[in-house]
Amino acid sequence: MDLDRKYLALDLELNNAPDGSTPNPSIIQVGVTIGSARQLPKEWIVKKWFVKVDEPIYPFITELTGITTGDVQNGLQRYDIANELDKLIKDNDVFVNPVTWGGGDATELKDDFEKWGVEFRNFGRRWIDVKTWYALHMLAKGKKPNGGLSSALGEYGLFFEGQPHRADIDAFNTLRLFFYILKKQFQMENLIKTAKGL
Repeated sequence: MDLDRKYLALDLELNNAPDGSTPNPSIIQVGVTIGSARQLPKEWIVKKWFVKVDEPIYPFITELTGITTGDVQNGLQRYDIANELDKLIKDNDVFVNPVTWGGGDATELKDDFEKWGVEFRNFGRRWIDVKTWYALHMLAKGKKPNGGLSSALGEYGLFFEGQPHRADIDAFNTLRLFFYILKKQFQMENLIKTAKGL
């Protein structure tokens, strides 16, 4: 396990109706956290951007995320977000695939950039989905694999840090859980290797 390898955790907030019925909901916030397993979480880079969107934010979304119509009216253009994100990725030499809680955020962001004519040549064709990894562990323990990021952290004796449903905070907690599970897996692999040598 390379303790110095840096990873980027990605999370998006969307402007979706309470019943989830909005077709192709707009991305309204992009959040990332960059760090390595050797670093302390307080040394990680945590960043968020409000995306400029010309539509009202559902009151439900404002209540959930704290994001207001004013935030997105004064948000950044996708071109500027893509450039800042590109610089962060290159300056920190992060692993090619982003870490996410659930699938799709990386593809959704890339598709959104493309739709608006913004070039973004980062992220591989895959992502590291911590939610699927967590579900596998729960199934292996004979437990139900459902639950959100906060309950997943609790399963390992960790607590969610910060306010949920903020893209940067969710990305930060996703990276915490990723490194915890990765370290546990590394220890297990070493244990099996040691047992085979006996």
